[in-house]
Amino acid sequence: MTTRATIRGWGKCVPPVKLTNAHLEVLVDTSSEWIIERTGIEERGISHVETTDLAEVASHRALAAAGLEPTDIDMLIVATVTPEITCPSNACFLQERLGMVNAAAFDLNAACSGWVYGSATASSMIQAGVAEKVLLVGAEKLHWVMDYWDRNTCILFGDGAGAVVFEASDAGDGVLSTDLGADGRAGKTMVFPTLGTRGELTNQRDPAINRLHFEGQNVFKIAVKGMEASVRRALERADIAPDEVALVVPHQANERIIDAATRRLGIERERVMVNIATHGNSAAASIPMALNDAVEMGRISPGDLVVQTAFGGGVTWGSTVMRWGDRVTPLGHSDIELPPTDKTVFELLSGNREFFAPIH
Repeated sequence: MTTRATIRGWGKCVPPVKLTNAHLEVLVDTSSEWIIERTGIEERGISHVETTDLAEVASHRALAAAGLEPTDIDMLIVATVTPEITCPSNACFLQERLGMVNAAAFDLNAACSGWVYGSATASSMIQAGVAEKVLLVGAEKLHWVMDYWDRNTCILFGDGAGAVVFEASDAGDGVLSTDLGADGRAGKTMVFPTLGTRGELTNQRDPAINRLHFEGQNVFKIAVKGMEASVRRALERADIAPDEVALVVPHQANERIIDAATRRLGIERERVMVNIATHGNSAAASIPMALNDAVEMGRISPGDLVVQTAFGGGVTWGSTVMRWGDRVTPLGHSDIELPPTDKTVFELLSGNREFFAPIH
């Protein structure tokens, strides 16, 4: 029997402070109706803590759901485009926090496709016999790089984290196929250089340079075509027809993109998991948070065929096809929570507003 990577535990962490469309109406020239019509988003989490803090909570919850201790994990992968620092990796920060002393640890950056790239990596490591139990985490603090004077971008993104535990299985469940791809020629459509080494060594950052560059219409076209084609390739490799899929869990970038891509696949809305209204676009964290919600809502049953698909900066894309295992209820629960905060959403965003104000 073929050994595959199957999901045994799942968890997520959503910041308690929410940036609602009503808040955005105060910050920029927009309306809740305009935002919902174009994106499907009503609110998004804004974190008062760091990326690793979000990842830690999601990890504890996923481990508890799997009935495992941190020392049971032999590989830790953190998918993120907003690391706290570049070295050590967020994965090493998280390993220390969790006491996950037996695990190899590394970060993975494929932007919003990071979760699917991470799923493919975890699956491959397990199939190759390099690891038996892998904790995969997607965590983002995207608000830190946002210009909250720019209504075209600041309405989209939110913070959060999600995690799953992959384990080796010989029972026929697990990841059946993957498809990964990239096109660096289109990379200019989504860029934020804030966390890079480009330029001179200086403590001063130019807000005109260190801001998100986002070509919305081009991204829409690339995303719809890329996700559709990627899912078709992954399904073909698994010898699965679209009508056999129980649930598609797409990257929560924009409700219009999700609808267009799944419609082209012939998959009706009832078989698509969408939670963008309350989470926004959380990059590498979006699929695991949506997957967690799907399990908790009873939308995944044992043996179901589940597709994950994403696109992101790079431009990158990817999809996985997996057969869910025999369990959809957690073996345990973690009581861990983020530390409380008394800061308002406006206080959390004040630094961004001050930094980008000179160019508006």
